[in-house]
Amino acid sequence: MSTHVRQFVVGAKVAVALYVADMSPWMILGVDIPRALLQALFFVAMASAAGGETLARFALIGNAIQVAVLIAIVFMAGVIETEKWAGTLVYWIASPSKWLPTMLGRSVAEFGHVLFTSAIIFAVFVPIIAPDIRALNLLRAVPLILITLLSACTIGWLIGAIALPVRWGTMIGNLVAYSMMILCGINFPVSSLPPIVQSVSSNIPVTNGLLAIRALIDGATYMSVLPLVGKEIVIAIIFGTLAWLSFGYRLYVLR
Repeated sequence: MSTHVRQFVVGAKVAVALYVADMSPWMILGVDIPRALLQALFFVAMASAAGGETLARFALIGNAIQVAVLIAIVFMAGVIETEKWAGTLVYWIASPSKWLPTMLGRSVAEFGHVLFTSAIIFAVFVPIIAPDIRALNLLRAVPLILITLLSACTIGWLIGAIALPVRWGTMIGNLVAYSMMILCGINFPVSSLPPIVQSVSSNIPVTNGLLAIRALIDGATYMSVLPLVGKEIVIAIIFGTLAWLSFGYRLYVLR
């Protein structure tokens, strides 16, 4: 096993152990799942009151992604910020090994949390609110959901790196996540935004991925959504690179 793979595996084991210690089954069943479902239901109910079944279906797909995106941004920023509060940041400064494999491993548990949240919202609400969504089309959208949520994680990593010297990482993460609720076409189409805002929206994570997810769920082919998926991947790579450079710079300054 190479050094980088070993670092990733060790980081993943630590992440899972910490997650299990923090999130008991009762916490997951009694707090975490209800919180995610109620957050999604709030916006779906508002959409239903405003636009009936069509808008409710639109909001359901959007919020099944957005609730997970919120978790991805806040908790992925926390993956980096935790190193500061736990007192382990000094080891990153002194260690000659690469930090990226370990940090990716440390993100495994939270990414699993992100995927589980999105899956549970789809599983509970699709049969009730949007029974016209075919299970096969939803399964076809799973790879795009993975890509879109990974793209959201890159924002969390970037925020965690930028906010490392301050105490406001969680607040910044929430600000960005709720801004994306407006910009990314969660509860209403991006086309309803002013043109200048649309240009911003199309160049941030989640927007293009969500458009592709909606199209696949409606029966589109993979080929037809390939440009959207490609753009989402490119944007994710850009934000991920910025996060990598930012965290590396923070370590350099601290060193």
